[in-house]
This record gives sequence, structure tokens and C-alpha cells, in this order.
Amino acid sequence: MRPNEPKLTSPTAFFQGKPTTLHCLSEGGYPQQSVEWYRSTVSGGTRLAGDISFHTTNDLYSVTNILTFTPTRADDGIHLICQSSYSDEPRLIEEAHTVIRLASEFSV
Repeated sequence: MRPNEPKLTSPTAFFQGKPTTLHCLSEGGYPQQSVEWYRSTVSGGTRLAGDISFHTTNDLYSVTNILTFTPTRADDGIHLICQSSYSDEPRLIEEAHTVIRLASEFSV
């Protein structure tokens, strides 16, 4: 069963050099789906390591991948992409993304 579109939770502001936590939740899949983070693009981008956890309800999997990300000046304007997928063919993919916009500590 195809999971729901991933739900991405991220802060409203990102600050250079300050760790930020982002959550990505993929619910309702069977068999268990993969949830991965990418920087910029999925194909050709950098895969980022997060902390993965899962639980089942009524034999359906919910998978969460929590990414702690510390933005640098070079990250301003990049996309962070959360992708939920199955490895079986055809590969079923859903994704959500956020754009890093660095804020000044004085603008908040």
C-alpha cells in the first residue's frame, strides 16, 4: 500500500551556524517504506543522514526521519528534500521539500 505524501516539519527561520532539526513523516505504507533526506536534488544531490524510527498501526508503517542540519552561508537558497520510497520496481516515490533561507538574528 502506497504511503501518504510525506509531512515535513521545519522551522520558519534558519540561522547560519546554528543546528536546526527537521522532521519528515511518511505514514500508512506497506511494506515498510524508506524515508531519506537529500540536499539540492535527489539525483545528483547529496544524501544526508538522519535518525530513522518507525512504528506500525493496523499492519501499516509510519516512518520518521529526523535530520539535524547546521546551515552555512553556502546553503542559503538550497532545497532540502525528504523522499519516501519503496525499493521494489516500479519504484513508488513521494517527496516534500523546504528551501533554506538564512535569516539574520536581528530580523526575527
